[in-house]
Amino acid sequence: MDLLLYAAGIMAFAPTLLLMYAVLRKYTYPAVEQPFFSDPVFFKLFVVGLIAGTFLFLAYTYLAGYWANMIYMVLFAAIQCLAMVVVMNLKRFHGKSDSVFYGYGLGLGMGCTMAFGTIFYIETIYLGMTLAGTEEGEIGAAGLIWLFLIALSYVLMLSAIGTTVGEGIARRKPMEFAMQAVFVNAVFSLILVAAYSSTDNEIMFYACLVLALIVAAVYFYYIMYVKLSRVVRDVLRMEGKPRKDVPK
Repeated sequence: MDLLLYAAGIMAFAPTLLLMYAVLRKYTYPAVEQPFFSDPVFFKLFVVGLIAGTFLFLAYTYLAGYWANMIYMVLFAAIQCLAMVVVMNLKRFHGKSDSVFYGYGLGLGMGCTMAFGTIFYIETIYLGMTLAGTEEGEIGAAGLIWLFLIALSYVLMLSAIGTTVGEGIARRKPMEFAMQAVFVNAVFSLILVAAYSSTDNEIMFYACLVLALIVAAVYFYYIMYVKLSRVVRDVLRMEGKPRKDVPK
């Protein structure tokens, strides 16, 4: 059981911390003299995301019998996004450029928890696997790969969605951007539904997992590397605080 816990933790937290560093390093010290966000507030939102994600995952486990049901999974995708709006929809975050980064932190926390919980749940309950148990219970290299694909997909998707929600708060259009996040998350969830429904067809199962990862990775890249700097510039201009050192 301890090995399962450690494996789930590594597969969830390793990509979370790497993505956190990869995106934020250009927007904080020493890359820029004046950071674009507050580190303490960012990590508070990250912790809030971990806590909120835990409660959401508990709700998710109650839907375990409905993982192949499209309606339930789309509703859960919407709940994830709306939970982010509830957390971020505070007056102190409205119209502030740093809200985009705080949304990212919130999404990273929720994505990390969903990744950790899903992997651990699948290992111990859904598939009855162990990392160091009997021969029939061992997880092979292929099993570890698809578990990691699920973890990485969740972290990429939910962190990008959190950033989208943060953009909506920063632009004072929370529901407009929340609906965009709901749509993308629903598509992602439906692909995972197809994967969970195809466990008896190995080719279809892996194809759906790879497709889910591609959708998550493309959306993450678009939000974090195509849009982010432009959004920060736009909101800074709205605030009347334009800066010339926004990373490209």
